Amino acid sequence: MNKLVKNIPLFLITLILSACAAKPEAPKYQIENEKFYQRGVDGGRTEFVFIVTVAATPALTFANGQPSNQREMRAFIEHERVEDSPALKIELEEEAVRRLKHTLQDRQICRQGHKIDQVFWRDRSVQLRGGCYE
Repeated sequence: MNKLVKNIPLFLITLILSACAAKPEAPKYQIENEKFYQRGVDGGRTEFVFIVTVAATPALTFANGQPSNQREMRAFIEHERVEDSPALKIELEEEAVRRLKHTLQDRQICRQGHKIDQVFWRDRSVQLRGGCYE
């Protein structure tokens, strides 16, 4: 019994730490808008343009222009904006492809499949251009 009482604090600490580790990560960007356009071209092929735009992420600013303590430095290092981060742009592009698939299914077009021919980037948006195999 005495051994059990000694292990309770260790158990509680482990429980609290595992709960903190399981906390979901805040999204790195927020989808602001998505647009889908389609048109038929010669031969009956359908072409589409799908644009996904994220909300603007404000730049991180400091009182004297640069981080003055360790907490501000950590925030500066961890702060990412889609406009500046190639990794976030790739994540957004992958998210746009997933959303395009759902949009095509919802609209019941490109049932035989589709191909993305071009990808264009702007500061806060990605544009996918392609067509259906049908």
